[in-house]
Amino acid sequence: MSVLNDTGMISIVLPAFNEEKYITQCLTSLQQQDYKGEYEIIVVDNCSTDRTTSIARELGATVIHCESKGAFPARKAGAFAARGDIVVQADADTVYPGDWLSRLIEQFDRHPEAVAIGGRFIYLSPSPWWAPIEYFVRTAMNVLGMLIVRRPVIISGANFAFRKDAFLGIGGYDVTAYSPDQYNISSRLSKIGKVIVDSTLKVQTSPRRVEGKSFIRIAGECLANISLIFRYLFTVFRDTFRVNFETKRAFRTTMMLLPVIIVLGYFSHGYYLPDSQAFGDVYYKGNESEMNIALTFDDGPNDPYTTDVLTILDTYRIQATFFLIGSNVLLYPDTVRRMLAKGHTIGNHTFNHNANHAIISGTCPEIRKTQEAIMSVAGVLPHFYRPPHGKKSPWELQCLQKNGLMEITWSVATEDQHVGSPEILARNMVANAKPGGIILMHDGYGTMHDCPQANKSFTVKALPIIIEELRKQGYRFVTVSELLSVPAYN
Repeated sequence: MSVLNDTGMISIVLPAFNEEKYITQCLTSLQQQDYKGEYEIIVVDNCSTDRTTSIARELGATVIHCESKGAFPARKAGAFAARGDIVVQADADTVYPGDWLSRLIEQFDRHPEAVAIGGRFIYLSPSPWWAPIEYFVRTAMNVLGMLIVRRPVIISGANFAFRKDAFLGIGGYDVTAYSPDQYNISSRLSKIGKVIVDSTLKVQTSPRRVEGKSFIRIAGECLANISLIFRYLFTVFRDTFRVNFETKRAFRTTMMLLPVIIVLGYFSHGYYLPDSQAFGDVYYKGNESEMNIALTFDDGPNDPYTTDVLTILDTYRIQATFFLIGSNVLLYPDTVRRMLAKGHTIGNHTFNHNANHAIISGTCPEIRKTQEAIMSVAGVLPHFYRPPHGKKSPWELQCLQKNGLMEITWSVATEDQHVGSPEILARNMVANAKPGGIILMHDGYGTMHDCPQANKSFTVKALPIIIEELRKQGYRFVTVSELLSVPAYN
């Protein structure tokens, strides 16, 4: 199969049944993609009785009709109507980051052998309390699937793309099968090519499918689905090993792998989830009974954007918390001193912002080097440390304990690296804000400065909107030090 370039055609297919509450936000996010090639948006109306179709047409989407009710028949109708070389599954109640399409195509370009690319979803606020458990189970099941059948076994129907020729080659969706647009389609596509899941490619979807359901009911449904997947994995595993091994030896191999899988799942939970306490104390929110909220900014200083942020905060008389990269501190010392003079809190964000900082041997020296840089420029030793990308390890937390540092993550990430406009950035942040929350934003991009990713004009433009909207709701902006009632410096 040929590699898709920037001029390739993409078809985004959205099944829709009475989606007037959600579809505007969804289509707006899809229209604001930074992908430079041609793409179409197909809304498959599934016998809606509200304004879904009229809204879709007003926003420029192609609308087709499917008389057979259900998301699977609608996806089938949309896929066969699609003109693109790549067909992308989406949902009308989901919001997509601005670089979503370009990142999907980048994966196809990077993996020409791949027939399908998938990503993850997270719930829009208010998300259920058990959402992190679901995210962990999905990740663990995919790790298990890669070990046994060499492909992911849990696919998000709202974040999945496939090559149309591969789709036609397997005969399209099998609407009579279990989970036709997720488990079944990925299973059948994997027989003719590679199916990849990019765990960093996240979209935000409505929690309406689980609203009103008790945790016991949801856990039961989850276990039922997992049992079906395990039954399939066991069948594949049994059939694979029966050719060369006795059943007893295959069973023994499975039992040997199980502890590895459990340990890997546990480590992944602690490493990736910002609020995970698997390896030790991690602080990601404050007192939820008070209308306090903390704005935090990562990756600075990065002028002129950090200075612009400081000016806005000064205008509104707000103090925030800045987690600084050591090398950037030495590059913009005057900006760091201004932060301190205006009453903002300064935290440690490593010296070079290595993406794998938590598992490399140089973690502790990086943290200490940043402490020294901040001390030399501002005359203070931060009490707070934030790990790049929220990644943690047991030895990193041990290093923090020895050096008197607290690990601070976040309760709300605005995804300001992947949005289509300042308005979307502000809307997402305000929608997810909760009392006692710690908000993650960015005024820089690692140690890079003169590049498109380091342009934080969206953050600068969104910040006044965020402040004004949250103040209307009664929030009071505080530093992390005030939120947690602990000193900012050692």
